[in-house]
Amino acid sequence: MDGLTRAAIAHLWFESIHPFEDGNGRLGRAIVGTALAQDLGSPVRLFGMSRQILAARSGYYAALSVAQRGGLDVTSWVAWFVQAFTDGCVASQAVVKLAVDKAAFRLRMAAVVLNARQTRVLDRLLEAGSAAAGAGFLGGMTAEKYGKITGVSKATATRDLAELLSLDLLLVQGGGKATRYAANVPGWNDSAPLQQ
Repeated sequence: MDGLTRAAIAHLWFESIHPFEDGNGRLGRAIVGTALAQDLGSPVRLFGMSRQILAARSGYYAALSVAQRGGLDVTSWVAWFVQAFTDGCVASQAVVKLAVDKAAFRLRMAAVVLNARQTRVLDRLLEAGSAAAGAGFLGGMTAEKYGKITGVSKATATRDLAELLSLDLLLVQGGGKATRYAANVPGWNDSAPLQQ
């Protein structure tokens, strides 16, 4: 039997029997993890189905309820489970990509000489994440925000930002008082027309 199908059915059967007064959900999710690890032939996993089940809780309960009341045909349950697994893999891939993107940017930072202020602001921009993913530094980084974060004058902030721009660590949008900066991480600023 296909490993995903086996994990889906094992979980369904366990949750349908519901043998314990407490802890059935946790144990049912552990059964999924074990079945998937057995299918892969490895105890190492980059993805936990438990997290995805919790994230899609309402859909999970609806699909589980239909499967438990619909006779012996569990096709819709297996289809829901496979889709949830796929969604979880996509979410995990995004987390891994984010970590790789940040690590690559930090390597670029390490290859040049930066002052403590510049490093601090770049770290804040990285923590804020990708504007394309709906995150990012609220309103973008400005010279005024840079000054408040680092405690320097606007002139010093502007010089530091210009240097980061020349080092290709930042992208810029707008001009004058509307100038905004973002970390130059490939793919992070695709939704905004920032320039180098």
